[in-house]
Amino acid sequence: MSKIVLAGGSGFLGQTLSHHLEESGKEVVILGRSGQSAARGISGRFVEWDAKSLGSWQEELEEAEALFNLCGRSVDCRYDERNKRLILNSRVDSTRILGEAVQACSRPPKVWLNASTATLYQDRRGDLPPHDENSVANAVGFSEEVGRAWEEAFFASAREGVRQVAMRISIVLGNGGGAFPVMRRLTRLGLGGAQGPGSQWMSWLHIEDWVGIARFLMETESVEGPVNLAAPNPVTNSSFMRAMRKRFAPFGLGLPAPTPLIHLGAVFLRTEPELVLKSRKVRSKVLDEQGYSFFAPTLEVSLGRLEKMG
Repeated sequence: MSKIVLAGGSGFLGQTLSHHLEESGKEVVILGRSGQSAARGISGRFVEWDAKSLGSWQEELEEAEALFNLCGRSVDCRYDERNKRLILNSRVDSTRILGEAVQACSRPPKVWLNASTATLYQDRRGDLPPHDENSVANAVGFSEEVGRAWEEAFFASAREGVRQVAMRISIVLGNGGGAFPVMRRLTRLGLGGAQGPGSQWMSWLHIEDWVGIARFLMETESVEGPVNLAAPNPVTNSSFMRAMRKRFAPFGLGLPAPTPLIHLGAVFLRTEPELVLKSRKVRSKVLDEQGYSFFAPTLEVSLGRLEKMG
């Protein structure tokens, strides 16, 4: 039985992937912190680690088919100095210590797939084409600096014979967690209008394509380096919320949230307005060229599948 190690695999994306891998006959090992035990119903064999120092957990990497690193404190918070440190360190520290463990392996994983972010690219508006992996990842901002530090730590840990893939993940739409259940609940309450100007672009990915792409990248030996995990058809926020209202709003109606209200609401909700207001227009040239076939290539298909699933 092939072994897959998921560092930080107790969250929404990790558990969705873990369930799929176990169903396909893989042995899944979850590296998680104290308290994230199997008693919570975690899929996979749970092994404790602190995500910053070596220990007995590193033995799990020996002869693994793949190592996924999905560690990272949630960015859904206020960016005060404490939270900034937690966001940055949770990503960089876990990546560095996994790199040390990979270097120490006698029989290291064949491939190491490390989470990253699609926020690295410049804010793109209007009819300009989407960013792809050939675009310069030099956007200015805290989230962007974290993304670059994350990938720098990852690629600095290169080892011969271990293929590395940086997964630049966009917003993943799924019923089990992330942003979608919150947005659906607001839409059902009649608050599903455009957010801010509505002209900002949203790159997104259906949860089935998260699993499909993760599996595809794990198995496709010709792929390495950064890969954008995003559906091929980004939409504006206005279009996204219109599609949400069509399926989930009472009478298809929804109050808009102007930019000042977004900033005010972010204070009370203890989050950051940029999570809604930044324009992210991204797609993947790598997945196109490698022949990945999307389960949900359009937003309509994605929302329809989510509606049936939950």
